[in-house]
Amino acid sequence: MRVTLELLVSGIDDGYFPLSYKRKLGKAPLVSVTFSDYIVKDVDFNFITVDGEDATNVFKSLRKGDFTIIDSVICGGFNYIEAMENYIYFFGKKPNVESIFDALKKNFGSDKKRIETIMNVLKNIVSIPTKKGTVYVNTDLELTTVKEIIEHYQVFVKYPEPIRHAHVVGRAIGQLHVNEL
Repeated sequence: MRVTLELLVSGIDDGYFPLSYKRKLGKAPLVSVTFSDYIVKDVDFNFITVDGEDATNVFKSLRKGDFTIIDSVICGGFNYIEAMENYIYFFGKKPNVESIFDALKKNFGSDKKRIETIMNVLKNIVSIPTKKGTVYVNTDLELTTVKEIIEHYQVFVKYPEPIRHAHVVGRAIGQLHVNEL
């Protein structure tokens, strides 16, 4: 498969929130930035509850492209996204699965679904060497396709441009949101 102009690739990332929002006391943005080749075609966002359980539903409601690169399964504290198809959970460095599990047990010990969903993603990541360094992914796509998509969008650093753009937009929306309250 060749990444072409016809393919729409979205990056998903959460945005800024202050620590006082933890334990469901505030909201953080969840952002989708969709690219066609190197051109931004769409930006969409909504808010998720920090440490909540609504990120999957918000994720489903966002406009997205043919393929989605999600910056980790965890967003907005320990909220989480359950992707269904054509997804790439992306990690720039290998997550410390043991410390994440310990934090989940400590703070969400009775929430089996949250723990199982997050740990299932983290325990099934694979490393992919790319032109900008090794990255870690969990995906339902062929790894050759994943590598091609990631490398196509690695312009400056190992993080693909759709995620980098979603991060910048999310940070700005989050800071504006906090300043308006």
